[in-house]
Amino acid sequence: ITLLEMIVVIIIMGLMASMIVPRLGGTRNREFNLTVDKVSDVMLMFAHRVSTSNRPVGLRFDNATKTFELLIKREHEGEYYWDNDPLAPPVTIPTWIDNDNVYLYTDGELADTSQWPITAIPGESRPLIETVIHWDDHIVNISLPAHAMGPSVMMDGIGEPILIPIDLDAEGRGRD
Repeated sequence: ITLLEMIVVIIIMGLMASMIVPRLGGTRNREFNLTVDKVSDVMLMFAHRVSTSNRPVGLRFDNATKTFELLIKREHEGEYYWDNDPLAPPVTIPTWIDNDNVYLYTDGELADTSQWPITAIPGESRPLIETVIHWDDHIVNISLPAHAMGPSVMMDGIGEPILIPIDLDAEGRGRD
């Protein structure tokens, strides 16, 4: 082995390492974004279930298993219980996001879903539901307004704002 061969091998290894290291560093960022998308999908399914199903539905963040779940109320021999929706698998929050960094709010108030999920009954109004996830220097707010068919996602202040319904007659913009 000559000195020139050794230098060429070191340069090639350095180039390969420089390509791999940025991809490894972005893995958590991609996993965080995927988790946000999955939680948003569960909230979308919640809105869909409330508007189309005839059963009560619920949302829960289980601190013990670090899962965000869509639940449906079932009945067996006169007993009612909450069960995972078979069409919306639970979302497991990555282990590197602490439980203290995942919050659920209903109508602006912190909700503890360890004992009872956030619920809605088809045909009745549902509350504003917000899920806030903190990680590193990112803050994500996934909001599902009471009137919306799907959530809006704001990541670090960037995203779609919540659309608020207005009464056109009260605004003076009704038909004349």
